[in-house]
Amino acid sequence: MLERKNKTLIVFLTIIMSISGFLISGCSQDETGDPNKVVIQKVLEHQFTGPDKEFMDLLWNPKYKIVENGAERNSELDKYIEEVYGEYFTESQLDFFMRAFGTTYQSFADSNGYTLHFKEASIEQDEQVSNRYTFVAKVGYQKNGDEEKIINVEGLVLFSTKEEGEIGKFQYGNDNGFSDILRQ
Repeated sequence: MLERKNKTLIVFLTIIMSISGFLISGCSQDETGDPNKVVIQKVLEHQFTGPDKEFMDLLWNPKYKIVENGAERNSELDKYIEEVYGEYFTESQLDFFMRAFGTTYQSFADSNGYTLHFKEASIEQDEQVSNRYTFVAKVGYQKNGDEEKIINVEGLVLFSTKEEGEIGKFQYGNDNGFSDILRQ
């Protein structure tokens, strides 16, 4: 009789422990549980921390630029961009992103004496389109040691349906005038 009660108790405790484990692991899934959200977060961290002095030097220093067949090339900058952003984007989108958006905030901040501090991001996956995400990044900025101000920058990210885990489109939407502020 005592042996039967012990077996019942052991089975009962095993079931309780299993259920608890499932509940704990299910409840602890935060935004980092989605690898696409992690990718977006990493890109935003690179974009809104700095300015990145190495990136700015490679971008603007003429010693890295050469002209071949009438076209300007900067292989050192290309290499740096590939190292920092390459794993996050499809090849075609990386080129487009850097030309359209990738240098904007860093360049304006560098040119006008601002420091950028990425704070956090709220990233949401679209309910109807599984590869579509929207984000709101909280960015701190300050000029010449003044008090830091915080601004929200919104955007849209589409992940490639062919190259898993790589961004097929990344664009900023409403930046609440942030690029204009950094130009001053």
